[in-house]
Amino acid sequence: MSEPDQIAPEPGVLTTRIGRRFVFLFLVCALLPLVAFALLAFTHVSSQLRMETDRSLHNGAKTAGMGIAARFSQVAGDLNLVRAALGEHQGEAPSIGELGLQEFLGSRCRAIWLAERDRAVLLAGTESWSLPALNSDQLQHLAQGRPLVVVLPDRPELAMLLALDKEDPAAHCLVATLHNGWLWDVDELRIPGAEVAVYDNSHRALFHSFPELPDGAPLFAAVAQQSASGSFRWAPGGVDHLARFWRVFLRPQYGFDALVVQSRAERDAFASTFGFRRWFVMTALCTLLSVLLTALWQMRHLLEPIVRLRDATRRVALGDYSGRVEIAARDEFGDLGKAFNHMTGEIAENIRRREQTEKALVASRDEALAAVRAKAEFVTNVSHEFRTPMTEILSATEILAQADGLDDATREEFGNIAWTGARKLARLVNDVLELGSTSTWCVESIDAVTTLRNAIAAMIPEVRRRVQLEVVEPVPRVLGVGHRLTDTWIRMIDNAAKFSAAEAPIEIRVRGSATALEIDVTDRGVGISRLDLGRIFEPFLQVGRDQLTEKVHGTGLGLTIAKNTIERHGGRIEVESELGAGTTFRVTLPAQPDGVPERGWSDAQRAAAQAPQPSLHGAAQ
Repeated sequence: MSEPDQIAPEPGVLTTRIGRRFVFLFLVCALLPLVAFALLAFTHVSSQLRMETDRSLHNGAKTAGMGIAARFSQVAGDLNLVRAALGEHQGEAPSIGELGLQEFLGSRCRAIWLAERDRAVLLAGTESWSLPALNSDQLQHLAQGRPLVVVLPDRPELAMLLALDKEDPAAHCLVATLHNGWLWDVDELRIPGAEVAVYDNSHRALFHSFPELPDGAPLFAAVAQQSASGSFRWAPGGVDHLARFWRVFLRPQYGFDALVVQSRAERDAFASTFGFRRWFVMTALCTLLSVLLTALWQMRHLLEPIVRLRDATRRVALGDYSGRVEIAARDEFGDLGKAFNHMTGEIAENIRRREQTEKALVASRDEALAAVRAKAEFVTNVSHEFRTPMTEILSATEILAQADGLDDATREEFGNIAWTGARKLARLVNDVLELGSTSTWCVESIDAVTTLRNAIAAMIPEVRRRVQLEVVEPVPRVLGVGHRLTDTWIRMIDNAAKFSAAEAPIEIRVRGSATALEIDVTDRGVGISRLDLGRIFEPFLQVGRDQLTEKVHGTGLGLTIAKNTIERHGGRIEVESELGAGTTFRVTLPAQPDGVPERGWSDAQRAAAQAPQPSLHGAAQ
């Protein structure tokens, strides 16, 4: 081996210029680990103190919320006593004093009255106040015999309502306004050193102990992210506070929720750490300044190549291999820069080749898997759907062919079984042919409402009486095939009936504009999971059920054919659903354009006539 080809031994650390620079810098910066240790200790202590403060505020908010719930419970018990006492008196309603409950209620309620439809009968106090309009949920809550808490419309005060007539709770109920001084006892609600605030369902402040109510935007933003409980920071009066909210879950009992906030100034919570931080920062700055001044003249020569290599490494980490490092130093950094540039060039080329190969492989794999999956699902579903009626036909005919001595009733029974199976099989074949049909339709101007009424009339009586049709006039006419639209509505109504309770209503709402007609079909059934919404129009599929053991009556082609029919009419069908609440199918059909003949057009001609309507025509694509 020749002399130049021999591998030179690795130089020692002190034999290179860069090595000597690093050794010198390391010796000068020996104090930095100590500073880092002190910083970690300070950070850990501050973190623990913050956690303890947060825990204290959380417990305080929770305790205050439970106290509010207990006060509501006391008032509810008082109103039940008043209701029981009123039940023992007939005719004119007596006062609270006459009922012997003044001592009971005087400290908790400002006024108590009977709210009737046309008048208010004052039982205690000197004045009754107007009540807010109650929504359907609140009325249902009262009708169940539970007390309801509301906020008075003209003041941030609470009132509790108790229905005396469950059949018509709004017409006859007992109302009590709560004493703010008793309900919002600041000494019991807030923890030492903190301030407290209470907000209602609509984020209105009901009570607070701040000198001036702070802006609630940080609180509401925190509630939007985590509605039950959470921490946030705000600045009441320009002073930074650490705060914690807790939601008082009172809706099941009182139809009312409240947010309780405990807030404490950070300067009070972390006063013990501020002094230490001041001295710590000063000491750390002095130490770092000394290190920087000592190593500045060395770092000036060292920093530039390090920064360049750092930036280039970050670009490589982000996937950018096109950059190059320009280092003019005649030392190990210069050699490292050249080696780095060569490495990134080789990596970029290898990645380019690998990505091309991977893309080709992934595309081939996905195509093969999709084909296999589609074929397997189609074969499984079609074979299952055809097997059921075929089994009925074969079983019935086999019995009729082999059994001797059957009476006429038995033969008729098995004949009906075979006939029913044959009808199912014929209907399945017709549906499959309909789904794959590409024949041309001859469309005409039709009244979609009439096709809806025809579809409703064609349903069995048990389904027909559940349908509630609402038409918002005026309704534009559409171009289409009347009997196909009628068949589509039948499929959609039948789908709504099958997946909802036997007495649940099926609501159909029709409304239109100058350019489109919208038809909503809504049921109050089991609903559809968000994961399954994208698959409900697949053939032979009933989402949310095992296709072989839990499938309800039907072929699984109804919605598929309905979607195909609507799209061939130039429209679109959309679905909105919530599990346990029901499903709404919305059909949008383009209105008949001006100048289009009443009948005799093919569906291709109709599509061309409607081409200037980009929103509807684009949806049909």
